[in-house]
This record gives sequence, C-alpha cells and structure tokens, in this order.
Amino acid sequence: MLISIVLVSIWALLMFRSGLAEYKYYQSVKTLEPKIWEQLGSPKYLKIPLAFVSSKGSKQLRGISNKTVCEFANKHRQAGIQFLAYVVLVLVASTVYFKIA
Repeated sequence: MLISIVLVSIWALLMFRSGLAEYKYYQSVKTLEPKIWEQLGSPKYLKIPLAFVSSKGSKQLRGISNKTVCEFANKHRQAGIQFLAYVVLVLVASTVYFKIA
C-alpha cells in the first residue's frame, strides 16, 4: 500500500511539473514572441497544444531566437521526457514483478 502511494505521488508531482512547464512555455511564446503566436493562429484553450505540435507550428517555433523562450522550451521538453521515462519505468518494473511473482 505504501509503495503505491509513493508511486502515485511521484507520478502526480511529475505530471504537475510537466503541465506547469508546458503552460510557462506557451505563455512565453504568447508574450515574448507575439508575431509567431499570431502566425500560429492565436490559439485558445484546447487548441494551443495542437498548434504547437502541428508541422506548420513546429517549423515556426524552431525559428525562435529569444533565449527565454528557448529555455522554457528546453525545460518543457525535459519535464515531458522525465514524466514519460518514469511512466515507462513503472510499467516495465510492474510487468517484470507480476511475471516473476
């Protein structure tokens, strides 16, 4: 029981951290690179992630030269990779445990 509480707590913490990094990245593009934000179509609410993932949007985002926005982009990427790595690690460890047990 204690192990599951710890695993879920770590998962929630990493998920919150990833969401916060994503929000900061989107807001930095919106405030510090308004021309690119307009080229993305000034997305709102649930359309924001879709604009950043689309091929057109990713091409435009690669051209950003603002160091602050680039730092937020790197933090967003790192937080996402760490979250996914944790989920994969827990799933693999659980699979191995239940195969052996």
